[in-house]
Amino acid sequence: WSLPSVDEIAFSNRPVVRQIALEKCEGDYIAEVCLGPRGQREDWDRFKSVCPSIVEAVEQLLHSFSDQKVEVTFGDVLDYGPGHLLGWHQDSMDLTRHLFTVVLTLASEGSGRCEWRKIAEDGQELQEVVSSTMPALGNLAIHGLTCNNELAHRVFWDEGRRLALVLFCRSPEIEALLKGKGAQSRLSMRYWWRKEHEKVK
Repeated sequence: WSLPSVDEIAFSNRPVVRQIALEKCEGDYIAEVCLGPRGQREDWDRFKSVCPSIVEAVEQLLHSFSDQKVEVTFGDVLDYGPGHLLGWHQDSMDLTRHLFTVVLTLASEGSGRCEWRKIAEDGQELQEVVSSTMPALGNLAIHGLTCNNELAHRVFWDEGRRLALVLFCRSPEIEALLKGKGAQSRLSMRYWWRKEHEKVK
């Protein structure tokens, strides 16, 4: 798969999105679910008998990062159904443990949205929605520290089902690049999150 470069992931102020061709059909991924940390390939060998299609997709995805050595600090599969909402938030990124998030849609049916919203420069308020899309099968969205500092995101599903592979990642290459630019993680969610933000229009 052709994936974004180290520079794109580190410094893009928007999620970097690709459409990729998955090897299996949606049903294969739906039949499998769960994960955890992965420092080396062998860490997830125990899942191969339970969720071989998902592990295969993970291996191909990580192999496709040809310009960096990606480590997964935590991996999970999120299963969205009717009425499910993961509200406005930032990922808990820092310069040593979690530098970017990879989200690959393994199944998508019905209707729902993934939305991104600008965070005010002073970190006190949420501003306008800058992107609202329904991720299709094979949709790959990667957002790094720069994007996480500037945008909040949420996912909601109205009907049908969405299965999403989520990997919290780091790499020595992105860490060095960000440190070289003096980048810092700016988590401002405690200042701007309010229940009324979660209304779905």
